[in-house]
Amino acid sequence: MIDLKKLIGLLSVILGLGLLPASAAAQDTEAADAQAFLVTPLSFVKQLDLDFGQIIPGDTPGVIVMDSAGDIVTTGGVTQIEGTQQPARFAGFGQFNQTVLINVDATSYILTRNGGTETMLMDTLLIGSQPPIIINTNPRRFRIANPAGFFFFTIAGRLQVPANAVPGVYEGEFSVTLEYE
Repeated sequence: MIDLKKLIGLLSVILGLGLLPASAAAQDTEAADAQAFLVTPLSFVKQLDLDFGQIIPGDTPGVIVMDSAGDIVTTGGVTQIEGTQQPARFAGFGQFNQTVLINVDATSYILTRNGGTETMLMDTLLIGSQPPIIINTNPRRFRIANPAGFFFFTIAGRLQVPANAVPGVYEGEFSVTLEYE
C-alpha cells in the first residue's frame, strides 16, 4: 500500500525542484543598433542631412541663413528655435595635398511640405570644411590638408520662409558630386 504522506512529500520535492530552474532562468533581452561609415579611397559619404531646424513663421516673409558651422541668422518674419539646426556633413578620403572639386546639382532647391503642396526656397549654398571655411572659389576647390587623406566638409545655405507658412515638415533634396584631381 502506498504511504500518502511519503507521496505528498515526494511530490513537494519534485515540484519544488521544478520551480527553481524556471525562476533562475528568467531573462531579458534588449536590441541595439550599430553602424559604421565605410569610406574607400577617392570616395565620400554623407554623415548628416542639412536641417534648418524648428521654425516659427510670422505674418511677413522671413529668411534663415545658416553658415557652414551651423550658426544661424534670421531676418524678417521668422523665428528659428536655436539649437535644432545642423548643416549637412560629408566625410571623404583621398591623398594628402590632392585637389578635390565640390559640385552641387543646382543653385536653388524647392522644399515641399510632406502631405501638401506648400513650398519654401533654399538657395545660396555655403560649402565649408572642418574647421569651417567657406569655399567661395569657382569651381569650389580645395586641397586635402590631412596627411592621412581624410577630410570633412559641410553644406548649409539660405531658406526663404513665406509669410504664414503652413505647419509641417518641408523636405527637398540636393546632390553633391566630388571630383578628385
